[in-house]
Amino acid sequence: MKTSGTSSTGSDRGRRRGVRLLLVVATAALGAAPLRAGDGPFSILVKGNLTTSSLIYVTPDAVDPVARGNTFDLTGTFGYGAEVRFRIPETSLALGLSADYIRSRGTGSLNGTTIPIEDGYTAIPVELTGYFIIPLSGEFFGVYMGGGAGMYFGNRTYSLGGVEATTVENNPGFAIHVLGGMSYRFLNSFHGIFEMKFRDLQFESVNAFTTRVIRYQDTVINVSTQPFKSRVETDGIIFQLGIAYTF
Repeated sequence: MKTSGTSSTGSDRGRRRGVRLLLVVATAALGAAPLRAGDGPFSILVKGNLTTSSLIYVTPDAVDPVARGNTFDLTGTFGYGAEVRFRIPETSLALGLSADYIRSRGTGSLNGTTIPIEDGYTAIPVELTGYFIIPLSGEFFGVYMGGGAGMYFGNRTYSLGGVEATTVENNPGFAIHVLGGMSYRFLNSFHGIFEMKFRDLQFESVNAFTTRVIRYQDTVINVSTQPFKSRVETDGIIFQLGIAYTF
């Protein structure tokens, strides 16, 4: 477990880092070129993604600010997703609707003992994005920026000594995102895609143990069956690689 000052500190720090990196990408992007205007208006993308950092706030409603900032930190979370984009004819604008699947797991121990803890989450972000294609001419390279909003569905996965606390309630979150991307045409209708995104993914999950006693090897652990709430947030950058088919 890691303790942070408040529940918003990590998210704010990640947001500033994301904006700075996005500005770097935008500056570098000015030397590249977008897809040709003759491309079809529709694109179907499949992407893999890496989220550099995310947090599980284990007691988000605690009165004590130190306890409220207590987190379980996760790094290097992989996922995948798909998106449909529509480029508005005769403009440099496009709209996209995407969905991702993200699953992250981490391990620890109970209060320094040998009793294992597995903690993590599963998330399904559904996002609507508006894109601006930088209006430069070019044959193979494309550059774009975008932003939008999304709904974030998910649940926490927590187990102690091999016994899982089942999910009893999910509360999806709603937030915005920004991104920068580049594409490379390697066939007439196919493009390789690289994107860097910052999303303020967050949602709440309520879990509960179904038994009051957990036995792990020779140790007996007494736990409460009362539901407990946690909040999942991402405070890192999402890097995405994929392939787009345009028609």
